[in-house]
Amino acid sequence: MTTVNQVFAQIDSLIPQPGETEAISLTQAMHRVLREPAMTSEDQPPFDRSSIDGYLVRADEPAKKVRLISTHSPGQSAPPLPPAGSAIRILTGSALPKHAGLIMQEDTRPAGADFIELLKKPDPTLIRLQGSHSRKGSILLPAPSLLQPGSITLLASLGITQPKVSRLPRVVHLVTGEELVDPNQNPAHGQIRDCNSILIRTLLTSFSATLVTQQRVGDDRKLFRQACRLSLATQPDILLLSGASSVGDHDHAGSVLEELGFTILLRQVSVRPGKPFILAQNNNTLAFGLPGNPLSHFVCFHLFVRRALLRLSGLPPPPFLSATLIPGVTITANPRETWWPCHLGSDEGSLTAQPLPWRDSSDLSSLAQTNGLLRVPAGQEARSPCEVLPTIPW
Repeated sequence: MTTVNQVFAQIDSLIPQPGETEAISLTQAMHRVLREPAMTSEDQPPFDRSSIDGYLVRADEPAKKVRLISTHSPGQSAPPLPPAGSAIRILTGSALPKHAGLIMQEDTRPAGADFIELLKKPDPTLIRLQGSHSRKGSILLPAPSLLQPGSITLLASLGITQPKVSRLPRVVHLVTGEELVDPNQNPAHGQIRDCNSILIRTLLTSFSATLVTQQRVGDDRKLFRQACRLSLATQPDILLLSGASSVGDHDHAGSVLEELGFTILLRQVSVRPGKPFILAQNNNTLAFGLPGNPLSHFVCFHLFVRRALLRLSGLPPPPFLSATLIPGVTITANPRETWWPCHLGSDEGSLTAQPLPWRDSSDLSSLAQTNGLLRVPAGQEARSPCEVLPTIPW
């Protein structure tokens, strides 16, 4: 049976390069992936400027009484250097001439009409020198980079208002299961609420993908095939199928995908939860057949679908971290590799992982507290230090 690491390698080989790029506005850039380095087109700061509200004098002006000759505000060209024995009232951010000196307001006192007394010599550290942050041509943000408020602000300061980013991966999600009803309905006997749809929708939002279509298609093979065929017309990067991936009477995913031109690359993974799992390819579309149970959905998404989304966007795979295991639920050895829901925390600066209880792959009770998956190798019990995969940014 295919191992988790083998699936990782296969996904990486299927997506050797990131997808297309597009230019977008900064207002649309949150959580997008920058694909071109952000480079300065000029020195930063572009001119010497004041870091304070205070007084501009000559750099060699001694502490003494000087005449106040004018006021200078930000947004204007640098004023001429004042003559010896005089000062200009200056505000934070104002451009400065060469050989300038600055005095903080609290280091002066009034000395009569239009005069102040300097109590100290000018302080050169109060001047933000041209190019002291970065020089023209410096790369301030490498590519690829996930854009966050700070990096978007940096782009604005550099005048990069249409950054080139990865196009959002296009995803279609089809949900099988005749027993599923909408969450706002009261299920009849034998029915359950569909939670896989909202799970996938929110996960895709978290990882910046476009959900092109999401549809509940039941178990009828003809309707399922039609829905798959129509979804392919939207040219998705990823086709997600919830359920229908095992070997039951209503598990049509494998055969339908083959009829529609997909090559089935694997049908099972040695993982718990999540053993019935399909990976298939048709030209530029990857299909993932996820096990129908929600916990299996959660695990397989974070292990495999998330990896594909990141590679399409140009980002590296999510990191595995080392954590100290906190005593809690006993995790016994299993022939399959287990990815156990856990709660990640910290203890004196060290990452900790506390296993959360779950009875079977349909048990959702632990997901509300889950922020990581604890890796337990096949045939072993969980032990410290353990390997974990955060399911939220960490």
